Amino acid sequence: MRILVFDDDLVHHREFLAPLAADFVYRAHADNAVADVLEVKPDAVFMDYSMGRHLRGEDAVKLLREVWDYDALPIIGISSDAHCNKAMCRAGATEGLVKMSVPDRFDEIIGWCTS
Repeated sequence: MRILVFDDDLVHHREFLAPLAADFVYRAHADNAVADVLEVKPDAVFMDYSMGRHLRGEDAVKLLREVWDYDALPIIGISSDAHCNKAMCRAGATEGLVKMSVPDRFDEIIGWCTS
């Protein structure tokens, strides 16, 4: 499984997701989210909410949903703030998880992405 990760922190801390059974491709921001998805062709997207002065995750999710529906591209909000994840879900994310729970819930995530 290939997962495109939009997260400015995880670009520098790839060891956080490294033990998980997936091919992770990282981007520090989602300003070019549509082009990045077209280039990488991921099975799923992990989206942080806040990436410095760049496009917010909520807005990037809206842009991606204009091109891909829920079945075609699972988008998982992975902000450290549950309120931000809820905002991304309202914008069209498939699900939202507190970032620190991603490794423990990875099998569940894979289920969302393959169902």
